[in-house]
Amino acid sequence: MKISKTPSAPCWADLSTPDTDAARLFYQGLLGWRSEVVSDPQSQAYGLFRSGDELVAGIGPTRSPKEPSAWLPYYQSAGVDAVIARVKGNGGTVVTGPETIAEDGVFAVCQDPSGAAFGLWQPITNTGFGVVNAPGSFCWFELLTRDPDGSKDFYQSVLGWGAKRHPYGGGGTYTEWSVDTEPFGGMLDTASGSFPEGLPAHWMVYVAVEDTDATAARCKELGGQTLVHPTTIEPGRFAVLADPQGASFAVITYTPR
Repeated sequence: MKISKTPSAPCWADLSTPDTDAARLFYQGLLGWRSEVVSDPQSQAYGLFRSGDELVAGIGPTRSPKEPSAWLPYYQSAGVDAVIARVKGNGGTVVTGPETIAEDGVFAVCQDPSGAAFGLWQPITNTGFGVVNAPGSFCWFELLTRDPDGSKDFYQSVLGWGAKRHPYGGGGTYTEWSVDTEPFGGMLDTASGSFPEGLPAHWMVYVAVEDTDATAARCKELGGQTLVHPTTIEPGRFAVLADPQGASFAVITYTPR
């Protein structure tokens, strides 16, 4: 993923969790991130993660104890209101917002017609990620859904993404998302293959790491789980993990090219 400052491209990700203190310790131990709490009262205990000196993610409390812990990707917008109108016009819903955060920007959280949540961010002074693709930062964003055709139409209409399909697995297809011809993510059809029955549609965030196997082992030591064990695929070696509060995310070590 080479883009993060372009309209419609991924620009941020944050974690909603019922235990922010425990989550901070987990990601510090797993990925080497350091955390800080935003001092603005409007932030409602929102925090930031850095890899080195660069911003990589946010963290905040879930709205209720029953809300599941989850990672949420955000896509940049030059005008959130216009994108929200397209979300509604194409069968999606608005969960939160639009809301202005100090002088940082304007955000909203939406759901596509299959139920997958995603965020929108209209930057004012805060453009989001300080680094992408490097170890310890986000590098790929993947939609898992039982309705790939409907999702393709939705995101192309709402965010203008390119969508290129490739053969995948035993007769399946993998859709590659792009902005201005630059790939940044993909889409998997969870109605086929080995996915659990009833798996909700959701976005999976990928973090680049230097050693997927070592990261998966460290995840277990820190109280997390391995949902998909380290596996070699064409781009490299990946695994799907979950933190102790249940938020799933993927890690990948890219094969040098």
